[in-house]
Amino acid sequence: MRIETTMLKVKKVYLTKSAKHLKVIQLSDIHIKFLKVSIEKILNAVDEEKPDFIILTGDYIDNVKQIPTFLSFLEKIKGNHKVFLCFGNHDYKAFYKNEAGLLMFISEIEKRGINVLLNDSLYFEKGSSAYNIIGIEDLRSKRHDIKRALEHCKSNVTANIAFSHNPDIALQLPVGRVDFLLCGHFHGGQIWMPFDLEFKLLRGEKICKMGIKKGLNKLNNMIIYINSGLGNVLFPLRFLSRPEITVLYFP
Repeated sequence: MRIETTMLKVKKVYLTKSAKHLKVIQLSDIHIKFLKVSIEKILNAVDEEKPDFIILTGDYIDNVKQIPTFLSFLEKIKGNHKVFLCFGNHDYKAFYKNEAGLLMFISEIEKRGINVLLNDSLYFEKGSSAYNIIGIEDLRSKRHDIKRALEHCKSNVTANIAFSHNPDIALQLPVGRVDFLLCGHFHGGQIWMPFDLEFKLLRGEKICKMGIKKGLNKLNNMIIYINSGLGNVLFPLRFLSRPEITVLYFP
């Protein structure tokens, strides 16, 4: 289980067969304290894939003392890439009752040329295609505002691509407004148990009770991808749930 935390998996998800695709890398659940995949492996995978941009879907730190280490990690990942990110429940917990600290953290990330999308969207063009990239704050933080996140989206785009940490946000999205949703949070179970016990015992989210736990899923005509994460929570162990980088090909 300790060795498996170092065994990076690059998973490719083809959502189109067109050669004129949008190529996106998703990283999630870094948990920098217990990240055992080497930065060299991650950078090699990112550089080899040459994505149009990178999306990070939350849970980077568990304590403010880990900020310098995470920012260093982020700088290396950023390189010359365009990067979008949102936060996860662990990030918000690290800044509990410290709003000024959270704002400073956001500022430090943005200084590095990274787009922090918290209930907001940006317009992205590639060739003749256009996309709304929508970041929604974490459900557990109770800071999520879906209406605000969607209000500046442009019409007549190729696709609306949203991302948020907790997959349960899918149950609150208005039908027809989001085409693709990228999430994390579940770690792919992190430590596999028979009969889905890792989800039944350790997760209270509604969506995993519906059988939507990891990988590619569909709900209300929306494609959902739940990343298994790079790092580890509570302890640096994994079993039948390797750390993951996802490469997604969008129409």
